[in-house]
Amino acid sequence: MKTPKRFSDNIAEHMITDEMLALCLYSVNKRAKNMRDKEVEWREHYRNQFYAYDKYNTVGKYREKKEEYYGQKEILLSILEPICMHKELQGYKRRRIYDYEEDYHKFCKKFVWENCFFDHEKQEEVWFGDIELKDQPKYRTYLFYEVYGYSFHSPIDDNKDKSKWLECLEVKEIKDFVTYGAEIKNLISPQFVKKVITLIQSKEYIFKVDNEKN
Repeated sequence: MKTPKRFSDNIAEHMITDEMLALCLYSVNKRAKNMRDKEVEWREHYRNQFYAYDKYNTVGKYREKKEEYYGQKEILLSILEPICMHKELQGYKRRRIYDYEEDYHKFCKKFVWENCFFDHEKQEEVWFGDIELKDQPKYRTYLFYEVYGYSFHSPIDDNKDKSKWLECLEVKEIKDFVTYGAEIKNLISPQFVKKVITLIQSKEYIFKVDNEKN
């Protein structure tokens, strides 16, 4: 995508518009998804090729680029305020049951995963299975942003304190949260994105919102 002249003029005037920000966010978000998909594709390729190995660290390079784009996304989002939190069901906590436990045969038909190992101390094979604890759901939580008709999610690390967001933001549950990449020809250039990021990091900018678009 060719950078509009008005965007370049805005950069020269230390101005970031919501349209510029939205298109930059959309660009890095989709590029990150492209890198994610390539990372998965090549990981599966090497996993399915018995004698192949990742000589040139292809998987690692795609993962590194993915994280770079996601890092840029967080910088761009830093000038916005989230409008709510979204939580997505990731599954349920599990309990592991071994064949020497009384509950094993009671729950064996409910196992979501089953395997075995050889107990060298007892000199016998031990089977075990995992059951899902339906009363203990696991969620992944995101901050949700909207700008210039676009929407974006930023995952909240489980190791970080969520209380400051829970105190002021509504939490909504979402389902089937699937994201895709995009053709790079339709995305604003990484070079322009870096100019916007540099301006944000300088803290010497004006953020202008076009109310007619929001």
